[in-house]
Amino acid sequence: IVPLNSAILLFRLGDFYEMFNDDAKIASKILGITLTARNKSETNPVPLCGVPFHSVEPYIAKLLDNGFKVAICEQVEDPKQAQGVVDRKVVKLLTPGVILDTEQLKGNKNNYVACVSVCNAKYGLSYVDISTGDFRTCMVESTDDLKNELCDIEPREILLSDDQSYDPSFLNFIKNTLSVLITKINSYQFDLEISDNVLRDYLKVNTLQAFNLENNPESVISSGVLIHYLNKTQMDEIPPLKPPLFYSRLNYLQIDDSTKANLELTQTIKGGDKSGTLLSVIDETLTAMGGRLLRQWLGYPLKNAYEINIRLERVGLLKDNRNFRNNLRASLREISDIERLISRICTSSCKPRDLGSLRNSLVFIKDIKQTLSVSEYGTFRDTCNEIDELRDIFILLEESIVDEPPNSTRILPIIRNGYNHELDDLRAITNDTKKLIAGLEADEKSKTGINFLKVGYNKVFGYYIEVTKPNIHLVPENYIRKQTLTNAERYITPELKEFEEKIYGAEDMIIELEERLFEEIRLEVADEADRVRKTSSLISELDVLCSFSEIAERYNYTKPEVNSSTSIKLLESRHPVVERMDLEDRFVPNDIILDNDENQLLLITGPNMAGKSTLIRQTALCVLLAHIGCFVPCREASIGLVDKIFTRVGAADNLSMGQSTFMVEMVETAYILRNATEKSLIILDEIGRGTSTFDGMSIAWSVAEYLHELGCKTMFATHYHELAQLESLFERIKNFNIYVKEVDDTIVFLRKMLPGAASHSYGIQVAKLAGIPENVLKKARKVLYNLEIIQSDINSSINTDQLKLFNEKDKPYKLDLIAEELISIDITSITPLDAINILSDLKDKLDKD
Repeated sequence: IVPLNSAILLFRLGDFYEMFNDDAKIASKILGITLTARNKSETNPVPLCGVPFHSVEPYIAKLLDNGFKVAICEQVEDPKQAQGVVDRKVVKLLTPGVILDTEQLKGNKNNYVACVSVCNAKYGLSYVDISTGDFRTCMVESTDDLKNELCDIEPREILLSDDQSYDPSFLNFIKNTLSVLITKINSYQFDLEISDNVLRDYLKVNTLQAFNLENNPESVISSGVLIHYLNKTQMDEIPPLKPPLFYSRLNYLQIDDSTKANLELTQTIKGGDKSGTLLSVIDETLTAMGGRLLRQWLGYPLKNAYEINIRLERVGLLKDNRNFRNNLRASLREISDIERLISRICTSSCKPRDLGSLRNSLVFIKDIKQTLSVSEYGTFRDTCNEIDELRDIFILLEESIVDEPPNSTRILPIIRNGYNHELDDLRAITNDTKKLIAGLEADEKSKTGINFLKVGYNKVFGYYIEVTKPNIHLVPENYIRKQTLTNAERYITPELKEFEEKIYGAEDMIIELEERLFEEIRLEVADEADRVRKTSSLISELDVLCSFSEIAERYNYTKPEVNSSTSIKLLESRHPVVERMDLEDRFVPNDIILDNDENQLLLITGPNMAGKSTLIRQTALCVLLAHIGCFVPCREASIGLVDKIFTRVGAADNLSMGQSTFMVEMVETAYILRNATEKSLIILDEIGRGTSTFDGMSIAWSVAEYLHELGCKTMFATHYHELAQLESLFERIKNFNIYVKEVDDTIVFLRKMLPGAASHSYGIQVAKLAGIPENVLKKARKVLYNLEIIQSDINSSINTDQLKLFNEKDKPYKLDLIAEELISIDITSITPLDAINILSDLKDKLDKD
């Protein structure tokens, strides 16, 4: 299923992992290590490079980050007991989607491997994070829905059939948008019967009915292939996974991939990760588990008012009781990523330090349980009753594992003194070595009369008796020469050999016994994985709720009233990200009222830089925050549930898919129009700007009419002032503008939304603020004058069957333009000849009729 020749092979040789031939050439460049060769004297030497066995993790992480798989070939036989060549076999195949080591994982982000199957013209999507045990699956009916789902989970690896026909746009999306590793699986594995058997064998059940998979063949296939893949890559050592959770996206507020990008929920439009995103300003979580759960809540907002209000109530209680919250957060801060710890503990990749981290975390879980138990709030006392403080595991680890366990089983000690009598006795032997050597040395000096005699040790020759050359004549017959030095001779005796074997035997036995005891303890803890994960889930939820309450108090967020009405009311609403930026002026809040009766479509006009985009996006973000159970940046908020949020913002092309800026704009708009319902919230910014003025204005007009008829709540920002006429034609469309003040041919942005349409766009004034040269601005004013004459004719006839573009010119309006041009002249810098030319030009304009 996964050919080894597609992976870089790390071959264990003693204390190193070696790579050969092409693997060595590739790895040496990526890892920045020396490329050497085996059998250099031969005609065709074998390229070779290697990395230390005990610190291989960073090297593996680098190979995985560069899109390679890594096969680990281990020694499976003790070299001391091997008869000839040591037996080896591939014990694990690592890929970007199936890794457990913390160094290779982002703490606050899941690491999913996903599988996509096609069945009955539908898609099955299953995904697993082996580091946390998450196992989820769903069925989607369209390529767009599949892409949206993959954008939410952000897998690092996707399994596809090697011969199934996937939609070309989907394949382009994976390669160019997600940029993840694609692993092709043999098509025979995508068989319902085979996958059903694999899944039932793994779950140890006779039927999949309990998992809601019995009548979902698409999910059965994708789940079965995924489990088979994990078996092959992990060599049957899969960490225990949670039961597969089948879900329907219809149960959550839906946000498509374009909306997620436009609203910059987890990544900025420029591609930066987290900083400058909504996630960055609401994430005050203190545990890795809480950080991952917050991402999940943001990707899957609730659509049930009862569930949302339970979250909001708990956030409110935490916000109002600062001491209670601070006590919880103080304990949360000390808890390690126990969800991932237990996954590693369940496999042979577990390190002694993992057990120590789990033990240390359990101390603070006990503190959290104690804090919750004395709470005056019933909802938190209920959580207290659900949390398992795992006392039996704590006692076991406290009694058995040293205070500061090492990061490798090769480094001792691991086991605490007093835990095992046999181990204590063996340690006593090795600890008394110096004392025994001193006694042996004294005995030999007494027996031989050689005062310049000493007992020593080195790794090559072991224990020895060293006698200086002037005293060699006093050496007794039972001394056996072992090594000659310049000024001394070294000997051994039968007694010294027996002593050496006793010491070596004790050390070997200590190593073997510590490894066995560690493995017994690991397995005992691993048996309680479900209990640890349940507690981890409760801790992560507390962490997110505390995070929400922390930002609510710190940044003055308010509790929204979430209900089943059809209206959205946000008083003094703010943009959660922009208000936290280092702005020259303070952020100006705005009131927003949307409903299905009078204020269904808000048509917002105003100049560039006035804040239209910020205003409409903050509305979407406030609604989204309420649906995940978070307080919102408003003075007062009442939010009726929505089923979907759509945005169409900005101008961008997609050259990799052969789409121009305007095509991207139209594709996104088409998706919105085809998928929105009357319960949706739609945010549109500058529809139709990617083509000619008349084409774009026609499209914008028609889109606005369509959305009005559909009945969905919409905020429509535009520079097409002609659209303002829609208010007089449709009762649920209202005009608003972002107010600016004009002073001496410059504008001051007041950032306030007021009723009514803007008179013009102030584009030339904004260009002046940006530093456009004055001669360019002057020419622009002339062109604008002629265009606005035509525009005024369009305004008078736009709702008729035929546009009359060439009516009589409006002289009063012309005089206003000439007056504006006169005001812009700097009389201190022009010559008399310039003045005569300007005057002549203005006279010509007035004479032309």
